[in-house]
Amino acid sequence: MAGNLKLSIEELSHRLAVVEGELGRIRKLLARTYEDTPRATASMLSARRDPSYRAAYAAEPLVSVRIGAFRGGDLLFERALRSVREQTYSHLEVIVVCDGRDAETAGRIEAIGDDRLKVVQRPRNGPYPDDPEARWQVAGVHPFNQAMALAKGAWIAPIDQDDEWSKGHLGALLAVAQETEAEVVYGVGRAVLDDGSETYFGAWPPVQGDFAWQTAIYHAALAPFIYDVNSFLLGEPADWNLARRMLEAGARFEFVDEVVTNYFVNQGEPAFDWWKARERERGAFGAGSEG
Repeated sequence: MAGNLKLSIEELSHRLAVVEGELGRIRKLLARTYEDTPRATASMLSARRDPSYRAAYAAEPLVSVRIGAFRGGDLLFERALRSVREQTYSHLEVIVVCDGRDAETAGRIEAIGDDRLKVVQRPRNGPYPDDPEARWQVAGVHPFNQAMALAKGAWIAPIDQDDEWSKGHLGALLAVAQETEAEVVYGVGRAVLDDGSETYFGAWPPVQGDFAWQTAIYHAALAPFIYDVNSFLLGEPADWNLARRMLEAGARFEFVDEVVTNYFVNQGEPAFDWWKARERERGAFGAGSEG
């Protein structure tokens, strides 16, 4: 009897493993059907044949900087907008989309008096998932998408409201794009933790955890790829989900092995412990580590 019971348990475990494997394949198939990678690839190939495609690789192309703001406060002005306006590359437009009505932020932007800046207010914040972890993974996708829809540039350069670019951020990324005719160029981000430590992200090839859009620019031909508010269902942050779909559609990526962005991490954020583990593993960029 014990032998038969043992056999039954082993057989049940085997069958469960088979079922879990099949469910995993079904989930991947549903995701691919939902994402429609073949259609995205066809759209990108068509864009490459459009005469306007080459304009991105000419001298001095217009760059559209997109910022999603939610109760941006001083950091939006002291970090993101300041670092954008101090770029050595100046042929740009800046589109700030407030994620919900924010008259104070809109007024402060208009008061700057820089005609390269445009501010738009969404009528409401979100909607986003109720679960805090899921919300953290996709917060901001609605203003990001709206800003991209308004962009007029040959390149799109994302930055979040509390991030900070190096002064040569756009110049460095554009130089590589024009040299290689890449469609996405990204660099290294310095993660500055509020406990005084720091580490970094950004490596080749692009993988989850070593790619983020605030270190990147991408060709406007890729604008039909939009952020997905449901990417959390795949266990993916919206940033990486967007990059992965571009990669799978055949977009040409290149990497700049230098710090181009400062990314700030506060204690209490969902990923703080993850960043601390990375700091212990990697240390800071250039401090005895390969970039």
